[in-house]
Amino acid sequence: MSEDMTKTPPEEPAAIRSIPGPAPAPWSLRKQDWAYQQLRERILTGRLAPGERLSQERLANELGISRGPLRDALSRLAAEMLVVDRPHQKWTVAEVSVADARDIYNGRAALESMLAAAAAQSPSDVRAARCTELEVLLERQRTATSLGDVAEVRLWDRRFHDGIYALAGMPASLGALDHLRAKSDRYISLYLSDTSRAHTSADEHADILDALSAGNPERSGALTRTHVLGGLTLLTGTIGDQPATFSDSASVPSDARTSLGAAARNHRTTQSRPAHAPDDGEVPPRAVRPRK
Repeated sequence: MSEDMTKTPPEEPAAIRSIPGPAPAPWSLRKQDWAYQQLRERILTGRLAPGERLSQERLANELGISRGPLRDALSRLAAEMLVVDRPHQKWTVAEVSVADARDIYNGRAALESMLAAAAAQSPSDVRAARCTELEVLLERQRTATSLGDVAEVRLWDRRFHDGIYALAGMPASLGALDHLRAKSDRYISLYLSDTSRAHTSADEHADILDALSAGNPERSGALTRTHVLGGLTLLTGTIGDQPATFSDSASVPSDARTSLGAAARNHRTTQSRPAHAPDDGEVPPRAVRPRK
């Protein structure tokens, strides 16, 4: 990450810091929490591929931790359905499929369009202040997209949507959405590796922001629904290019293939190995919003 991307502009509204941001630094985490973050990121970026068997000995050595914290991390990933613990077999990375993507994305579209519409009906002064904050986040997303930094694009994409949905005042619906998002993160990483989709996503964010600023709930909800389902359309149209990643790729005609698969493979081959875990002992950790 470049120095420019990590600096906070002097004019940035302080309230932006209330929108969920980057994960805590390693030294503020217990080993099992740090291992969970490291393994989750590897799964999201494809460095650990769907169906891949996970050797506890190898992973413990790579991460520089014992098997106890590693098993705790794997159990958390299993709860998010990112890994599977099959009897008498090694842990494996969970498979992904078109059917799973459709289920997740249709659920997200319903929830996110509802939350976006509700956000557009929030008090005008609160909404105006938030729109100013969102403009900053959108600009950061565009910068990350231009740099080809998929991790940063994911970060600003997520914070942009969180900033909108927080205006809705619907915590139960947000909790349900968080559950679906945990399952969809791998898909998001795949299609944001495609530069053209990443630029389109930022443009769609700008349109959603305009509708939110205008206080137009119908347009805000409709644009958000289209935005979410656009990701699903891209995934189902490119699965044929990812036989090693998607379990039902044979159901997609070969002429539906695009460059997304190559982009995703290129992205995961450029990832660097993480540093070893922090030393024993705990520093009071920063708060991390738990997944629902």
